[in-house]
Amino acid sequence: MKIVSFVNQKGGCGKTTSAVNLAWQLAERGNKVILIDLDPQAHATMYLGINPNLSSADLFEEFIKNPSVDLNKFIHSRGDNFFVIGSSLGLSSMEQMLSSRSDKLEVLVQILNNISNKIFNYDYCIIDCPPNLGILTLNALLASKYAIIPLGICELSLRGVNNLHSILGMLAEFKFKVPSPFYLITQLDMRYKFSEIFLKRVKETFDGRLLSTMIRTNIHLREAADAGKTIFEYRRDSRGAEDYRKLAEEIEKLTKDISWVQFLLKANNLKEVYVVGEFNDWQKSENYKLRKLTPNTWFIDLPLRKGEYRYKFVADDRWFNDPLNTTVEDDAFGGKNSILRVS
Repeated sequence: MKIVSFVNQKGGCGKTTSAVNLAWQLAERGNKVILIDLDPQAHATMYLGINPNLSSADLFEEFIKNPSVDLNKFIHSRGDNFFVIGSSLGLSSMEQMLSSRSDKLEVLVQILNNISNKIFNYDYCIIDCPPNLGILTLNALLASKYAIIPLGICELSLRGVNNLHSILGMLAEFKFKVPSPFYLITQLDMRYKFSEIFLKRVKETFDGRLLSTMIRTNIHLREAADAGKTIFEYRRDSRGAEDYRKLAEEIEKLTKDISWVQFLLKANNLKEVYVVGEFNDWQKSENYKLRKLTPNTWFIDLPLRKGEYRYKFVADDRWFNDPLNTTVEDDAFGGKNSILRVS
C-alpha cells in the first residue's frame, strides 16, 4: 500500500481539495484507495458529504485500547474502489491523549499496518493532514512513503515549507525515516505577473521535486466542495477535473514505475556528501548530492528500478559504506560496498 500524506501548516493552499480529488481519480483509474481525514476540522469528510457515525478520532481511541478492534466499522464506502475514514471535532483532543505515550508518533503506523494486513489490499492510502505540524501530522509523516506539499501562489505557503523541512530533519535524525517530498502548485492563475515570478522561484527552489502537474484556479472546484462532491462527480469536463486527472497520472507513474529509495547519513563536520554506486556508474554528480536536513543529518531519495545495487557514500573525497546498512560485501580495494535490494 502506497501511503501519501498531504501536508502544509498553512491553510487555504488546496490541501484538502487535492487530497480528495486525487484519491477519487486514483480509484476511478482502477486502484483501491482509502482516504483518511486526519484534520479535526473534517474538511475532507464534509467535502465528500459524509456524516460518519465513527470517525478517525474514535478509531484512534479504540485502537489504543484494543489493537485487534474491528477496523471495518470505521470505513465508509464512497464509490467503487473508494473508501473513507472520516473525521470529527473529537480528533482535536487526540494529540493530548497521545502526548504521554512512548509510541505517540507511531500509532497511525500501527493502524495502517492492521488495515493493510487485515481488511483489503489497498493500492493507495491518502491522508489529509491538519494545517499544523503537531502530533497527528507527525504520525502521518512517519507512516507515509510520500508527502505532497501543496503550494498556493503566495509567500506564506513557502514560509510554511521551511518549518516542514525542519520537522523532516528531526524525523530523519531521530527515526531515520522521512517520506519522499513532492511539491504541488495550486491555485495557479497565469494572468497575473506575480504568478509567473512565484512559479520561477519555486522551480529554482524545488528543482526535481516540483510536480509537473499544476492545479489552475477553477470556480467549479469550490462549487463541487459546497455540493459535497468531487470535481469528477460535479463537472467532469471542467478545468479542475482535467488538472486532477493529470495529477493522478503523474502520481501513478511516480509510485508504480519506480521505487523511491532513501539514503540517510548521520555524521559531523562534513562539507558535502554524495552517494555513488551501480545506479550512477559510481560517478559523483550534483544529482546524487545529499542535502543537509540538520547539522548532523544528510538525506537524499532516488528513483530506482527493481534490482540489486552496490553503493557507497563520498564525503570530502573519502569513500565509505553506509553505516546504517548492515548488508555489505568486500570491494576490490580492501573496503566494503553496501548492498541495496529494490523490490
